[in-house]
Parts: sequence; structure tokens; C-alpha cells
Amino acid sequence: MTNRKLFWGWYAIGLGLMLFYHVPGPLQFANGLFLLFYAAYALWIGKDYYSTHPFMGWRIVALIVLTYALEYCGTVTGFPFGPYEYTPLLGFAPVKVPIAISSAWVGVMASALALSRARSVAMRAVEVGVYAVLFDLVLDPVAAARGFWNWQTEGWSWVYYGVPLQNFAGWFAAAALLSLLFPMKRRNDFTTSSKREALRLYQAMLLMFGLLAMKEGMLLPGALSVVFCLVAEGVQQYGYSSSKKQAV
Repeated sequence: MTNRKLFWGWYAIGLGLMLFYHVPGPLQFANGLFLLFYAAYALWIGKDYYSTHPFMGWRIVALIVLTYALEYCGTVTGFPFGPYEYTPLLGFAPVKVPIAISSAWVGVMASALALSRARSVAMRAVEVGVYAVLFDLVLDPVAAARGFWNWQTEGWSWVYYGVPLQNFAGWFAAAALLSLLFPMKRRNDFTTSSKREALRLYQAMLLMFGLLAMKEGMLLPGALSVVFCLVAEGVQQYGYSSSKKQAV
């Protein structure tokens, strides 16, 4: 319950500030802290899953380490996401990459794993990759516009609001492969209410960045945030109805 209240309270205050005012300089640390709360809440929603399968703590640690290494590789070599660099806005960055970025990856992966309905490891990897890319299509242009990181794509032809299309291919591949760290869900790992809560979290993050996109004058990411929310809703509702029919 604490994770839920903490996340939604921080979400409401932060979104209000970013939409109607700005985050004051002394509170810039809140950007990175929000990502930590996001990860903690996403994991809390799936607590029955993460607490009953073996070695889950180590799997999550591996996810944190691998995503940080992946981001470091990206900032140094441009692979797999393209050429970019982080600014100080997300907090402490010991080697080019803010610590908070791994929290963001944990939140995205935990949400996508909770929403996945595939019955095979391969299809789940595809599903998780798709959920991650849909989220990043809204997130990345906004985050760059607000100065969390800078893309170095001047002269590039294949870009989306300054973000190289390579980035989205990288997100899909990374999320799909990282999903292999985690076992398939069992029937009782996520209750109907926890699945719905995971869906609402995913939609809330999409809408937050969608609203910020509209504020930045980015109409397409703003519109896509609504479309992707509806798509996620439709997929999950179809899953609920299919599960009920099978139960009968």
C-alpha cells in the first residue's frame, strides 16, 4: 500500500509541476527518485510473482546490472540505441549513465511482464518488446525535449523527433532478450486486480508523457499515448474475456 500511495502522490505532484509550472532547481533530484518509485511500485504489483519463483532477487539484480551496462555501451559506442548522452537532470551518474536509468528499465520490464499474455517464452519476448517500444515512442521525444538526454543525430535521415529509428529497434531487442531472465507466469502469479493495476500503471506513464508531449508541441507522441492506452486496454480486456470463457 505504501508503494502505491508514494508513487501516485509523487506522480500527481510531479506531473502538476511539469505541466503548469516547472520543477524547481532544488527539487531536480525528484526526477531520478520518481523512477525509483516507479520501479518499486511495478515490482510491488507483481509481488506474488516475484516472491514465489526461485532466484528472483538475483534476476532483478541481473536486470539492473545488464541495463546499466547496456546504457553505458550506448553512450560510449552508440550501440544499440544510437548516439546520445545524459544530462545531470536524472541525478548521480558515476560513469556517464545516471543510476536512476536502471530503475526506469525495471519499471518498464515489470509492467510489460505483468501485461504479457503469451504462453511461450518466444512469444512473450516479442510481446514484452512491443510494450517497451510503444512506451518509448512516447517517452523518448519528450525526455529529449525536456533535456534529460541529448541525441546527437544531426544529419541523420531516419529520425523521429530527433530520435534515431535505431533506438526503437534497440529497445525492442533489449526488452525481448531481457525478458528471458524471468520465468513464465503461473496462473496465480497475477490476480485479476493486480493485472488491472499493472495496466493502469502502464497507461498512466503513457498519459503522463503524452501530456508533456502536447505541452512541448509534439502532437504525434501525444496522440499516440492515447492510442497505445486504448490498444493496451483492448488487449487486456480481450484476455480477461478469454480467461472467463476458458474457466466456464
